[in-house]
Amino acid sequence: FPEADKDPIIQISNFVTCQGSDRPIVRNVFTLKECAPISGAQVLSFDTEAEMLVAWREFLVQTDPDVITGYNINNFDTPYLINRAEALKIRSFPFLGRVANMPSKIKDKTFQSKQVGTRESKEVNMEGRVQFDVMQILQRDYKLSSYSLNSVLTLTLTLTLPLPLPLPLTLTLTL
Repeated sequence: FPEADKDPIIQISNFVTCQGSDRPIVRNVFTLKECAPISGAQVLSFDTEAEMLVAWREFLVQTDPDVITGYNINNFDTPYLINRAEALKIRSFPFLGRVANMPSKIKDKTFQSKQVGTRESKEVNMEGRVQFDVMQILQRDYKLSSYSLNSVLTLTLTLTLPLPLPLPLTLTLTL
């Protein structure tokens, strides 16, 4: 598994929609160095990882989404972004919410019930934004042998699990 203190982030993809619309207003990929063109998406290439992370944070702030959706974003993506930016000493990065002087912080969380047992997870505050992690919903609502994205997509594509999944990070705006 990657480690934020040494393993770089090489791409961050975004799919921005407006509440109630089925068409995206932005499809882009922030990438370290160059990558092949991606049909239907804007590719934004950066020479350094720090430049890419600063630009992505600025994109998030400027886009100002109400909802951020993804797969395993609470336990992996968001904490990894914050920890990686910290490793690169990008002091402005963790301010991901709408409150300008409140940094997003990672907290360990434990949930326990007779139905699901004990689940450990992470929670990242992003004041003024809702984070909707599809993986956590699946873990709550479906008993699967594996919750890896590949396994879930296989089940979804074979229609044994009829659930639409956002593949890239999805930012939703309410206007």
